[in-house]
Amino acid sequence: MLGPLRDDSPRAIGPYTIRARLGAGGMGEVFLGDRGGSTAPAAVKTVRRDVAQDPGFRDRFRREIAVARSVTGPHLAPLLDGDADAEVPWLATAYVAGPTLSAAVRGTGALDEAEVRLLGAGLARALAAVHAAGIVHRDVKPGNVMLAADGPRLIDFGIARDTGATPLTTTSRMVGSPAFMSPEHVAGSGRVVPASDVFCLASVLCFAATGRDPFGDGPVAAVLYRVKYVEADLADVPDGLRAVLDDCLTADPAARPTAAALAERLTPGAASGWPAPVGAQIAEYGRELARVTALDGPLLPGYTPTQAATGVPAAPPHPVHLAPTQGPGLPAPARRPRRGLAAALVALVLLGAATGGYLGWRERGGGAPGTAPMVAGVGERGGPDASGTVPYGRDVRPTGWKKPWRGAFAEPPLGCATGRDVLVCRLLDGTYEGLSAADGHHLWTFDSGQEMSGRQAGYGPSGAFFMPAGATLPTVYDDTVLLAVGDRLHALDARTGKGRWETRAGAALSLESAPLVVGDLVFAAASASGGAELAAYDRRTGTEKWRKRLAEEDIAMAQKGNFWPVATDGEVVYAIGLEGPKAFRPGDGRLLGTAGGDATQKSTNSGCADLRVRGASAFCATFTPNDEGDSGFGEDVAVLRFTAGDLRSAGRLKLDAGLVSGATLAAVDDRVVVLSRGDEYVESVPDEIDVVSRADGRTLGRFPVTVHPEEGTSNPVSAPLIVADTVVWADTATLYTVAVRPDGTLGPLKKTRVPGAPGPSATPDYDRAQGIEFGKELLPPRVLPVGGVVHVVYDDGTAVSVRLPD
Repeated sequence: MLGPLRDDSPRAIGPYTIRARLGAGGMGEVFLGDRGGSTAPAAVKTVRRDVAQDPGFRDRFRREIAVARSVTGPHLAPLLDGDADAEVPWLATAYVAGPTLSAAVRGTGALDEAEVRLLGAGLARALAAVHAAGIVHRDVKPGNVMLAADGPRLIDFGIARDTGATPLTTTSRMVGSPAFMSPEHVAGSGRVVPASDVFCLASVLCFAATGRDPFGDGPVAAVLYRVKYVEADLADVPDGLRAVLDDCLTADPAARPTAAALAERLTPGAASGWPAPVGAQIAEYGRELARVTALDGPLLPGYTPTQAATGVPAAPPHPVHLAPTQGPGLPAPARRPRRGLAAALVALVLLGAATGGYLGWRERGGGAPGTAPMVAGVGERGGPDASGTVPYGRDVRPTGWKKPWRGAFAEPPLGCATGRDVLVCRLLDGTYEGLSAADGHHLWTFDSGQEMSGRQAGYGPSGAFFMPAGATLPTVYDDTVLLAVGDRLHALDARTGKGRWETRAGAALSLESAPLVVGDLVFAAASASGGAELAAYDRRTGTEKWRKRLAEEDIAMAQKGNFWPVATDGEVVYAIGLEGPKAFRPGDGRLLGTAGGDATQKSTNSGCADLRVRGASAFCATFTPNDEGDSGFGEDVAVLRFTAGDLRSAGRLKLDAGLVSGATLAAVDDRVVVLSRGDEYVESVPDEIDVVSRADGRTLGRFPVTVHPEEGTSNPVSAPLIVADTVVWADTATLYTVAVRPDGTLGPLKKTRVPGAPGPSATPDYDRAQGIEFGKELLPPRVLPVGGVVHVVYDDGTAVSVRLPD
């Protein structure tokens, strides 16, 4: 869909007047433009300046323009103009007013056989024209297929090349989209031939007919393996299509039909038009285009096409703020049936939650008990650097905290954060509730007003994450709670829950998705028509300052991640991108580096899906299979190390080889590294918390945990954190602490019973083959230390606040 221009967006490119923003890709941005008196709108593709500085890039871009100019056909978006020698290289193609195939299928479901034939015959004719010009497209995927009122269009020749040309990309670089590659793509880009496009087209048609990637999901390596050995799932493909698609999905390129022959086989029985829901989508694109082209100028920030046409921004959904109903001294919460958790979910939860904000905590020092010199809040991964270390000493406490207390949340919590005034949790239903950090009484409930689907929060059978209204974890900073829900980023008063501002933003992509604060800016994922973006907003007003690309549209399920900001050291904001963690300069969004490479090495992939920062270093955990467990399901952890700021490789942390199997990185400070271990599928992996020396990897302490105290019961354990030189974690009844002495050695394990804690509960028994529902699981406690005070939030909604044991 058409989006507003940003403050730094160009208003003209070459001869084109820019009217709106269409999206962004790995190389640059795409805009809607028109040319003088011409009534035909254009999609104007630009290239990022850093990419254009690559000495060989302009040759490649010049070739792309020549390739696009040499191919014409009824189902292709024709090239209108381009300039590879401009300061910012660009090219313009005819704008197609309609959704991508992927957007259409996501929005209206799979197509019927006749409609797939209409789609396939048109695309096969487009490929026949491409191949007749001596070109291989090489990236046929649902995101490169546009649905127009009069049929499909094949777009984007960004990686196409002449079949007789010498490859201009590095031969070792894989080109294409994993779920829609051919075996030749997997073997190497130099082996891709016209028949490879036919294979990819068949995969696209399988997706259109079933709504699923034909080679499944999971790790990228697993998807590529299934592509290489042609293990496509055609079970749900209509019978009338299965034979022709099976002929295209054969390992031998020579045995596949040509594109022209495929068009002939698909034409009989083809529909004469799109189904009504898709037609309605296309019509809406047309109306949107008409609204934008009728404006006197470009579509400006803060407006949709409809709002711009009326001149008035639409009012956002009105949030519901419920008044407090209870005070201090809450009665014991009602107990609901207890539940258990699969080991895979435990590992996910132990990754914790990204927390927001930067605090110059070492300059602030402590304060007398009851005075809380706190600005940045605390989340399930500690402070804003996500290191698992909380930046407050024992003399810091929430404002007004005088004695231990017990409170209750109305629903099971699914991620919490705290600060000097509030303990706030996201609940299973996508709402939020705040308790007083001083005494536990109910402060407020925030409901975004979004209509909920009724679907439970959890993971689907394919591993896809779902959260009602896309609700993220909350972040506490100073006197403000920040959260994103219903595609809106909200800033709330921490004491009252009343809204201060809200703006358009993205939805939660994983359990860990959360806003992040650096100084006067708030960072969050932004809604984007072409993929995932990181956006910076003014902390006081919500005004958007800049956006930067994190991932493209239409990537395979296996490639999707938590494309949100994850950590800051106060000078750099770190976010997860498709290639791995990225470092950005907060003020202007300049890319400073990508984990394992630098700002110019876009193809680098460190294998990191997360990041923790501590001092001059950043760390991430990667996992490699081992031969332990049934069918070799075991995994070993490796903790990679990077320089903070530019994320250049700096080796890895040393770890005792006996501790790496089934381990998860939980916390790191200047002296120790804390691991959490356990694997339901590998009996040889013990359930334990391990502390090792950061300097040399020596094992300092191994602390067994009892996850199943007796048959049929579960006692999940929280992720361990470090606060005030103490490692702290909790199970359903007890708080555990281990002191880290100044010389790096450990004190004895101390166990403190938590009054009012629910204790172990019956392990649930339900069919997880259809996915994991958090509402049926027994989730681990959530430990949130605030200096000398520790809040513990349990799965049944019980919240207990106690002193950090000496």
